Amino acid sequence: MKKYTTLLVILMASFFSQAQTPIQFHPINELTILGRSFPAQTIYRRLPDSLESMVSKPVWKLSTNSAGIAIYFESNSKQISAKWKTGSTTSFPHVATTLVKGLDLYALDGNQWYYVGIGRPSNPIYQDASIIKGLDGRLRQYLMYLPDYETTDSLLIGIDSNAIIKNVANSVFAKKKPIVFYGTSIVQGASAMRSGMAYPAIIERKLQTETINLGFSGNGLLDSMLAVVMSHVDASCYVIDCGPNLSAQQAAQRTLPFLRQLRKLSPNTPILLVEQIEYPTARFVATVEEKIKAINQNFFKAFDTLKNEGDKNIFYLPSKGIIGDDGEATVDGVHLTDLGFFRIADAIIKKLNQIL
Repeated sequence: MKKYTTLLVILMASFFSQAQTPIQFHPINELTILGRSFPAQTIYRRLPDSLESMVSKPVWKLSTNSAGIAIYFESNSKQISAKWKTGSTTSFPHVATTLVKGLDLYALDGNQWYYVGIGRPSNPIYQDASIIKGLDGRLRQYLMYLPDYETTDSLLIGIDSNAIIKNVANSVFAKKKPIVFYGTSIVQGASAMRSGMAYPAIIERKLQTETINLGFSGNGLLDSMLAVVMSHVDASCYVIDCGPNLSAQQAAQRTLPFLRQLRKLSPNTPILLVEQIEYPTARFVATVEEKIKAINQNFFKAFDTLKNEGDKNIFYLPSKGIIGDDGEATVDGVHLTDLGFFRIADAIIKKLNQIL
């Protein structure tokens, strides 16, 4: 009996020792922050304050969402927590709160990124979450994606008090120009379950190349100012995916001028124009099918014009099959599930591998 009592005491002491491991919280200011179009001017926002009067009010408001921004760091902690502050107003019937307000943590193992855990939001503004416990204490590289559909006003990363957190010594993103994505709510991330499942984020991890997310829900309208913004990023490729926000008439009127302006400002950077995805409802509703076809015809006409004029760095991705043809890739017939994001990321990666 005494032996079992002693064993129980040892187990309980071990449990409470682990449970009470002190956590120290660290600011992220000295760590690498990926996904910002103007890094010197912003921390948690996608556009600098200087552009507020130059873009539309909806685009400006959406640019304060931290979509695509990720903290890149190394740590040997056996647990990782976070405290962060978000806005309080955003709510959608078709978007998970984990995407809107949550954090999403990945770790590099070998040469591949793997999901580790999420910071679950539990309050309207001030969030405090344990993301992962029980790690083995090896020094690892991590990516922590910020909320996709809310502002992020501050972030502290919590680790064991005797552990380290620092900038990555051998960055897998080093010496690679970023890929810039411009588009709609689908580019921004709706309706993935987690911010790391927005397709630019998937591509970032698969290609180990920084991506900049300029997706603006309902407002990927081929605005000329966005061509100017994109041109200021020394990118390896510009990906244009605005079909879902355009009418056929807008596609006809805006696509070629937008592409011409971007090409004038960035003469040599590859541009990839992505067709409007095929909504599953188009199988049953003729007007939906006709609209998608009209938009894509106008896209191809603009692409073909530039190609015939001698632009050797303009590329085109047809939408046939890029989210599958089984009708299972969306949450509402438009916005993608994680399955849809995985499929479209895979299709774009194949094209980018040809381009880059």
